[in-house]
Amino acid sequence: MTTRSWGLPAVAVLLAGTIPAAAELPPQYTVWQDFAAVASLAAIPDVLGVVDRIERADAGKYVVRAGPCFVEVQVRREGARGPNGEAIVGPSRIVDVRAGERRCN
Repeated sequence: MTTRSWGLPAVAVLLAGTIPAAAELPPQYTVWQDFAAVASLAAIPDVLGVVDRIERADAGKYVVRAGPCFVEVQVRREGARGPNGEAIVGPSRIVDVRAGERRCN
């Protein structure tokens, strides 16, 4: 009869319980939220005119194009916070959307 040691798996489970938890929405939801924030930015039509397309560049970065001109838009998110400002489990939220300067090719 063999005995099995549960020491290492038990330690791993205990250590995993000490890591701060984070719960984020699936990526498609955060991308759609970011896209909606970019599309609703009122300053873009004033700067570019009629928008041809919106491209997702990197995480939180978008390029809005109108003809030969474009602006880069940065969407900044922050994790969920409790009433005292401590990090809590929950989806991130958009805290800032900024459009850069108009540039043309």
